[in-house]
Amino acid sequence: MPERVVQLRWVSRAVTVDSVDGRPETLSYPGIALVRHDGDRVVGEAWLPVGTEEPTFADDEALITALHTEWSWSQRAA
Repeated sequence: MPERVVQLRWVSRAVTVDSVDGRPETLSYPGIALVRHDGDRVVGEAWLPVGTEEPTFADDEALITALHTEWSWSQRAA
């Protein structure tokens, strides 16, 4: 039976938007990627944005909630 695993990574996501003068501008947002693996297959991914370089209490609470959900998913296979 394949093993379910949740991987956490600190990542930045880039978004390109039109600026006020109409030229494209790329913005980068830091966050945490939660990647679900079932054996060697990636079966899902969630991304939690982190408001600033210094995580807030709300960021911590969002991460705890997401971790609980992901770890519950990984345990259902056991």
